[in-house]
Amino acid sequence: MLRAPIRSVPAVVIAALAFGAAPAAAQESRLDTLRADAARAGTPADAWRASLALGRGLRRAGRLGPAETELRKTVALAGGRPEAMVAALEELARVYFDRHDFARANATCAALGKVQGAGARGLACAASTELVRQRASLALDDTTQALSRDPACYEAKLAEGRAHEVALDLNEAEAALRSATALRPDDAEGHQALGRVLVAAGKKDEGLRELRRAVQLDPDDPDGMFDLAMALPPGAERTSLLERTVRERPSHGAAWLALGAQRLAEGAVEAARAASDTALRLNRDSAEARVLAGQVAFAQGRTDDAMKAAEAVLRAAPNSAAAKLLVADANAKKGEIDAAIEAYQAAWGLDHANPAPLVRGSDACRAAGRNTSAAAFAERATQEFADFAPAWVALGDARAARGERAGARDAYARALIAGRGAIDRAAIEKKIAALR
Repeated sequence: MLRAPIRSVPAVVIAALAFGAAPAAAQESRLDTLRADAARAGTPADAWRASLALGRGLRRAGRLGPAETELRKTVALAGGRPEAMVAALEELARVYFDRHDFARANATCAALGKVQGAGARGLACAASTELVRQRASLALDDTTQALSRDPACYEAKLAEGRAHEVALDLNEAEAALRSATALRPDDAEGHQALGRVLVAAGKKDEGLRELRRAVQLDPDDPDGMFDLAMALPPGAERTSLLERTVRERPSHGAAWLALGAQRLAEGAVEAARAASDTALRLNRDSAEARVLAGQVAFAQGRTDDAMKAAEAVLRAAPNSAAAKLLVADANAKKGEIDAAIEAYQAAWGLDHANPAPLVRGSDACRAAGRNTSAAAFAERATQEFADFAPAWVALGDARAARGERAGARDAYARALIAGRGAIDRAAIEKKIAALR
């Protein structure tokens, strides 16, 4: 998918970073270095390159106003030299993409297309403008024209691949992006886009290799870090990458949401709360951020607050599976098991890709003494997600509660060999031993 738009960072968000002042200070130190480089650049060639680096650094940090100012200066310093003008205008266009300022983006792409020898890149830039608006067919019209002018235009091939990605034509996307990476093997963006497509196509190992290559080529790019983090299973590496992402760009709302969910899963409730608070500051209308805030409240024992947050989301977005699941958990916590069962069933109906409603529904029913319902939820979970270990644990627990010792042992044994999901293996082995 396309990267999320960058928003300029309010001072209050920087001040509220969950990891203290040091990350923000480190980022500011890097920007100060780029400012110093730009100030002392001597030759015209050094001056535009240093200005470009500063503008890019500001954009990546989410400081779009200063980035625009600096990159306009870069354009002036380029002095009409084609190489310099192309680089400056392409980076300036990215500022407008991130801001969703389509009028200025189109004007900048048009100016790029008028630079000597850059007609194809101007069209590729125009295609990227359409992609920000999710208009894949219009983007493909632009890339077709660009590639007819210059079949070896890397930017056009990259935009073509991303357009097929938006259109969910993953085979065509992969082919175009492989062509792009062959044209420019050392550019991170092509590997990043190819990695995303491969992961989406189910080629996870190969996709991860491409995403890691992108981060290796451009280790300071928050977009590359975020895409790699989201392709990884939950764990320490994912947490580290998400923390690095929000340090590099404190306005990265999707990263704050993912970090909050990850820290909550780890049991680090205060860190999750800090991430949730920041995500809400960045976008108070976000249903995902409000659900995360409710999940944090639930983890803190504030069940009524969690319920209120979930119900508020459902009033605006009745099809929010995450909000419905939070309602189910809250009802189960309050001992209202019939309402909880109904909500777990509804959450599963809204999102058949998530095993949590079935597994949590089983656990809640067993805790309430509804062992037949617990077994039914767990059996459905193992049928739908045969490689998900927690589903087999839930089934083992439900069968054990019903006195089905052999069936419980079998379910626990399946949990130990399942390929996905975190379980306490030592605890499961003890359960098996107790049933012999």
